[in-house]
Amino acid sequence: MTFLINHKAYSVNIGEDEDKKMENGLKKFINLEMNIDTSELLMAYIKKTHELVELEKSLELLSKKFDANL
Repeated sequence: MTFLINHKAYSVNIGEDEDKKMENGLKKFINLEMNIDTSELLMAYIKKTHELVELEKSLELLSKKFDANL
């Protein structure tokens, strides 16, 4: 995957992403086809991290409910 950040190309090998979940997850927050600046990259990182934290909270809650029903 290649990012254009401040008019420089940065290629990152993220490993297998056959279903494009990683790429599509990033596309929610940044346009991978256009040049972005560092502030846009930082904002995308913060938004994605927030999304993952919220998901983690939901999983913990479900896990507690599941454990309570055992």
